[in-house]
Amino acid sequence: MARTTRTTTLSVLGLALVATTALSACTGSDDAPPPREPAEVGLTVKGVKDISIGLLVSSASSAGEGSDYTGPSAGAELATYRLGLGDTKVQIKIADDQGDADEATTDVQTLIDEGVSGIVVATSGEHVLPALETASAAGVAVVAPYLRTEQPLPDGVYVTGPSEDAITASIKRAMQTDEVSAPAVITADDVPVPAVGGGAPLPFTGSGLDDLVDTVTKGVEKKTLDSVVVSASAASEGAVVAALQGAVPDVPIYLTPEALTPSFASALDNNSGTTSGRFVSVGAPASDSTTLGSTTAADSAAAYFAALRLAAGDTSFTSALDETPFSTVAADADLPSHDAVLALVHAAAKARSGEPAKVASALATLTLGVKDALAGPALDFTSSYALPADSVAPLYATTQDPGVRPAGDSPVLTWFELTDDDA
Repeated sequence: MARTTRTTTLSVLGLALVATTALSACTGSDDAPPPREPAEVGLTVKGVKDISIGLLVSSASSAGEGSDYTGPSAGAELATYRLGLGDTKVQIKIADDQGDADEATTDVQTLIDEGVSGIVVATSGEHVLPALETASAAGVAVVAPYLRTEQPLPDGVYVTGPSEDAITASIKRAMQTDEVSAPAVITADDVPVPAVGGGAPLPFTGSGLDDLVDTVTKGVEKKTLDSVVVSASAASEGAVVAALQGAVPDVPIYLTPEALTPSFASALDNNSGTTSGRFVSVGAPASDSTTLGSTTAADSAAAYFAALRLAAGDTSFTSALDETPFSTVAADADLPSHDAVLALVHAAAKARSGEPAKVASALATLTLGVKDALAGPALDFTSSYALPADSVAPLYATTQDPGVRPAGDSPVLTWFELTDDDA
C-alpha cells in the first residue's frame, strides 16, 4: 500500500489572481449587458476549516483498471491548490491501490479510519467496486469522476461521468449524424459495452489484432458493416484504432470515454497510428476548448487553466502521489477530478462540519455549477449519476491545441462538441 498525505498551505498574501476573460467590445448601447467579472483563480469556500479529502488512484494496473486516470487525477490536487490561494485549508490524503481489489478496499478503510470527510475515487474498473461498498457501509461519501459500471451504485456513491445509458445514447446520436447503423462493436478489458448494433461484440484480448481487422475489413467490403464502435481501455482503443486506420480509413470509428484520457493519444502514437484521424467519443463538452467561448462556463474553465499554469510554475508545489514537482503531472490534469474535490468541500460547507456522515447527508442535496467554481458541467447530487444525461454529447477530436494548459511530452488531442454552426 502506498499512502501519502499532503496539506496545501500557501503564503500568497496580497496576491490577487484572476483568469483573463475575453470581453465583447463595447457597443455604446444603453441596453448592452455589463461585462462579467472574471472568474477567480483562488477559491474561498466559507464554513470549511481544516477538512481532509481522500483520493484513491491506481498508478499501475492491468488494462481497464484505472491507471489511465492517474494523470487526469492531478486535477484533484489543483483544487486544493486553488483553495489554498483562497485561504481555505483542505488536506488531501492519497492512496494508491495499484489496480488491486484487496488493496483498494484496504486503502479506503485506511482513509476512513483517518477521518476523511469524503473520498474521490479517481480510478475505474471492477477492482474498485468492493471498496465502494466499504465506504458506503461506513457512511462516507464517494465521488467517482471516471467510474464505468453496469452494477448498481451503493448508497452515498456518486458518478460524475456519463452513465452507460448516456454513453449509448450519445454514440447512437453520432452514428445517426453520420448516417451509419451497422457497427462492428469491439470490446476489451471488461469495459462495459454500449448497446448499439445487432451483432455480438468482437473481443480483443491484446492478440489476434490482424484477425480482428480482417473481420472488420471483410464486413465493410460486403456492406454488412459500415462503422466501428470500440469500448475498451485507452491503450486497447489506441491499438485497435491504429490498426484500423490503415485498413478501413474511411469507416467512422466511435470510442467510449476512455479515449478522452491522454493515454489514448499516447497509445495511438505507440502503435504507429496518427492523431490527425477523425475520432468521435462521448462525454461532457468541458475541456480546453471550453475556454474559447464567451459564457460563464468559459470563464470558469479559463480560471481553472490559469490556476493550472500557475501551479505548474510554482516550484514549491509538488504532487502528493510521489512528491515530484507538480509541473511533471500538470499537462494531464483534468476538470472532473478537480470538480469532485470541490463537490465534497461544498458539502462540508453546507454541513458546517467535516464529519463524514454530515458531509454525506449534505452532498445528497446539492446541485452545483459555475457559481460554485466548477470548471466543468453542472452536477446534481440528488441522483447517484450526478452528471445529467443531457450534458453528455458526442465529442470530436482535433490536434489543434488551444494552448491553455502546460505543455507535456505526449501527443495532444483536444475534444469538443460539434455545434450546428460547426456542421
